[in-house]
Amino acid sequence: MDTYAISKLCGERVARGFARRFNVDIYALRIGNVIEPHEYAQNFPAYIQKPEIRKRNAWSYIDARDLGQICDLCVKKDGLGFQVFNATNDTITTKETTKEVLEKFAKGTEVTRQMGEYEAPLSNRKIKEVLGFKEDHDWRKYVDVKKLFL
Repeated sequence: MDTYAISKLCGERVARGFARRFNVDIYALRIGNVIEPHEYAQNFPAYIQKPEIRKRNAWSYIDARDLGQICDLCVKKDGLGFQVFNATNDTITTKETTKEVLEKFAKGTEVTRQMGEYEAPLSNRKIKEVLGFKEDHDWRKYVDVKKLFL
């Protein structure tokens, strides 16, 4: 339904064709909402207080510094052919658990495996397993959730 998302899928399809035809590696990154360090204080209070505004992003994000790590991992990795990776951080951008958020804002969403209590719904599992990504910048390091709800 989203023309932006459709354009990304078309680009990935073209990249897959190039990778096969020319026998090269192409790693497509589905980059989440990029957050720069100064944006935690600026944006996250609203994200936490109104989780419905983050539904389009599946309550996911990527810290700009962690995105740099992901790009570095991609450049250093050879031999995977065409791959698509979700470039997102580990945790959901809410104070509620993942289960609570999905039940409240995404009723009927099929959950195909047990998720972590605060795991981001847009999974970065593949990029962790295949490329070795390790999140360094969980938003909870920079935003005091308790302080927002006193």
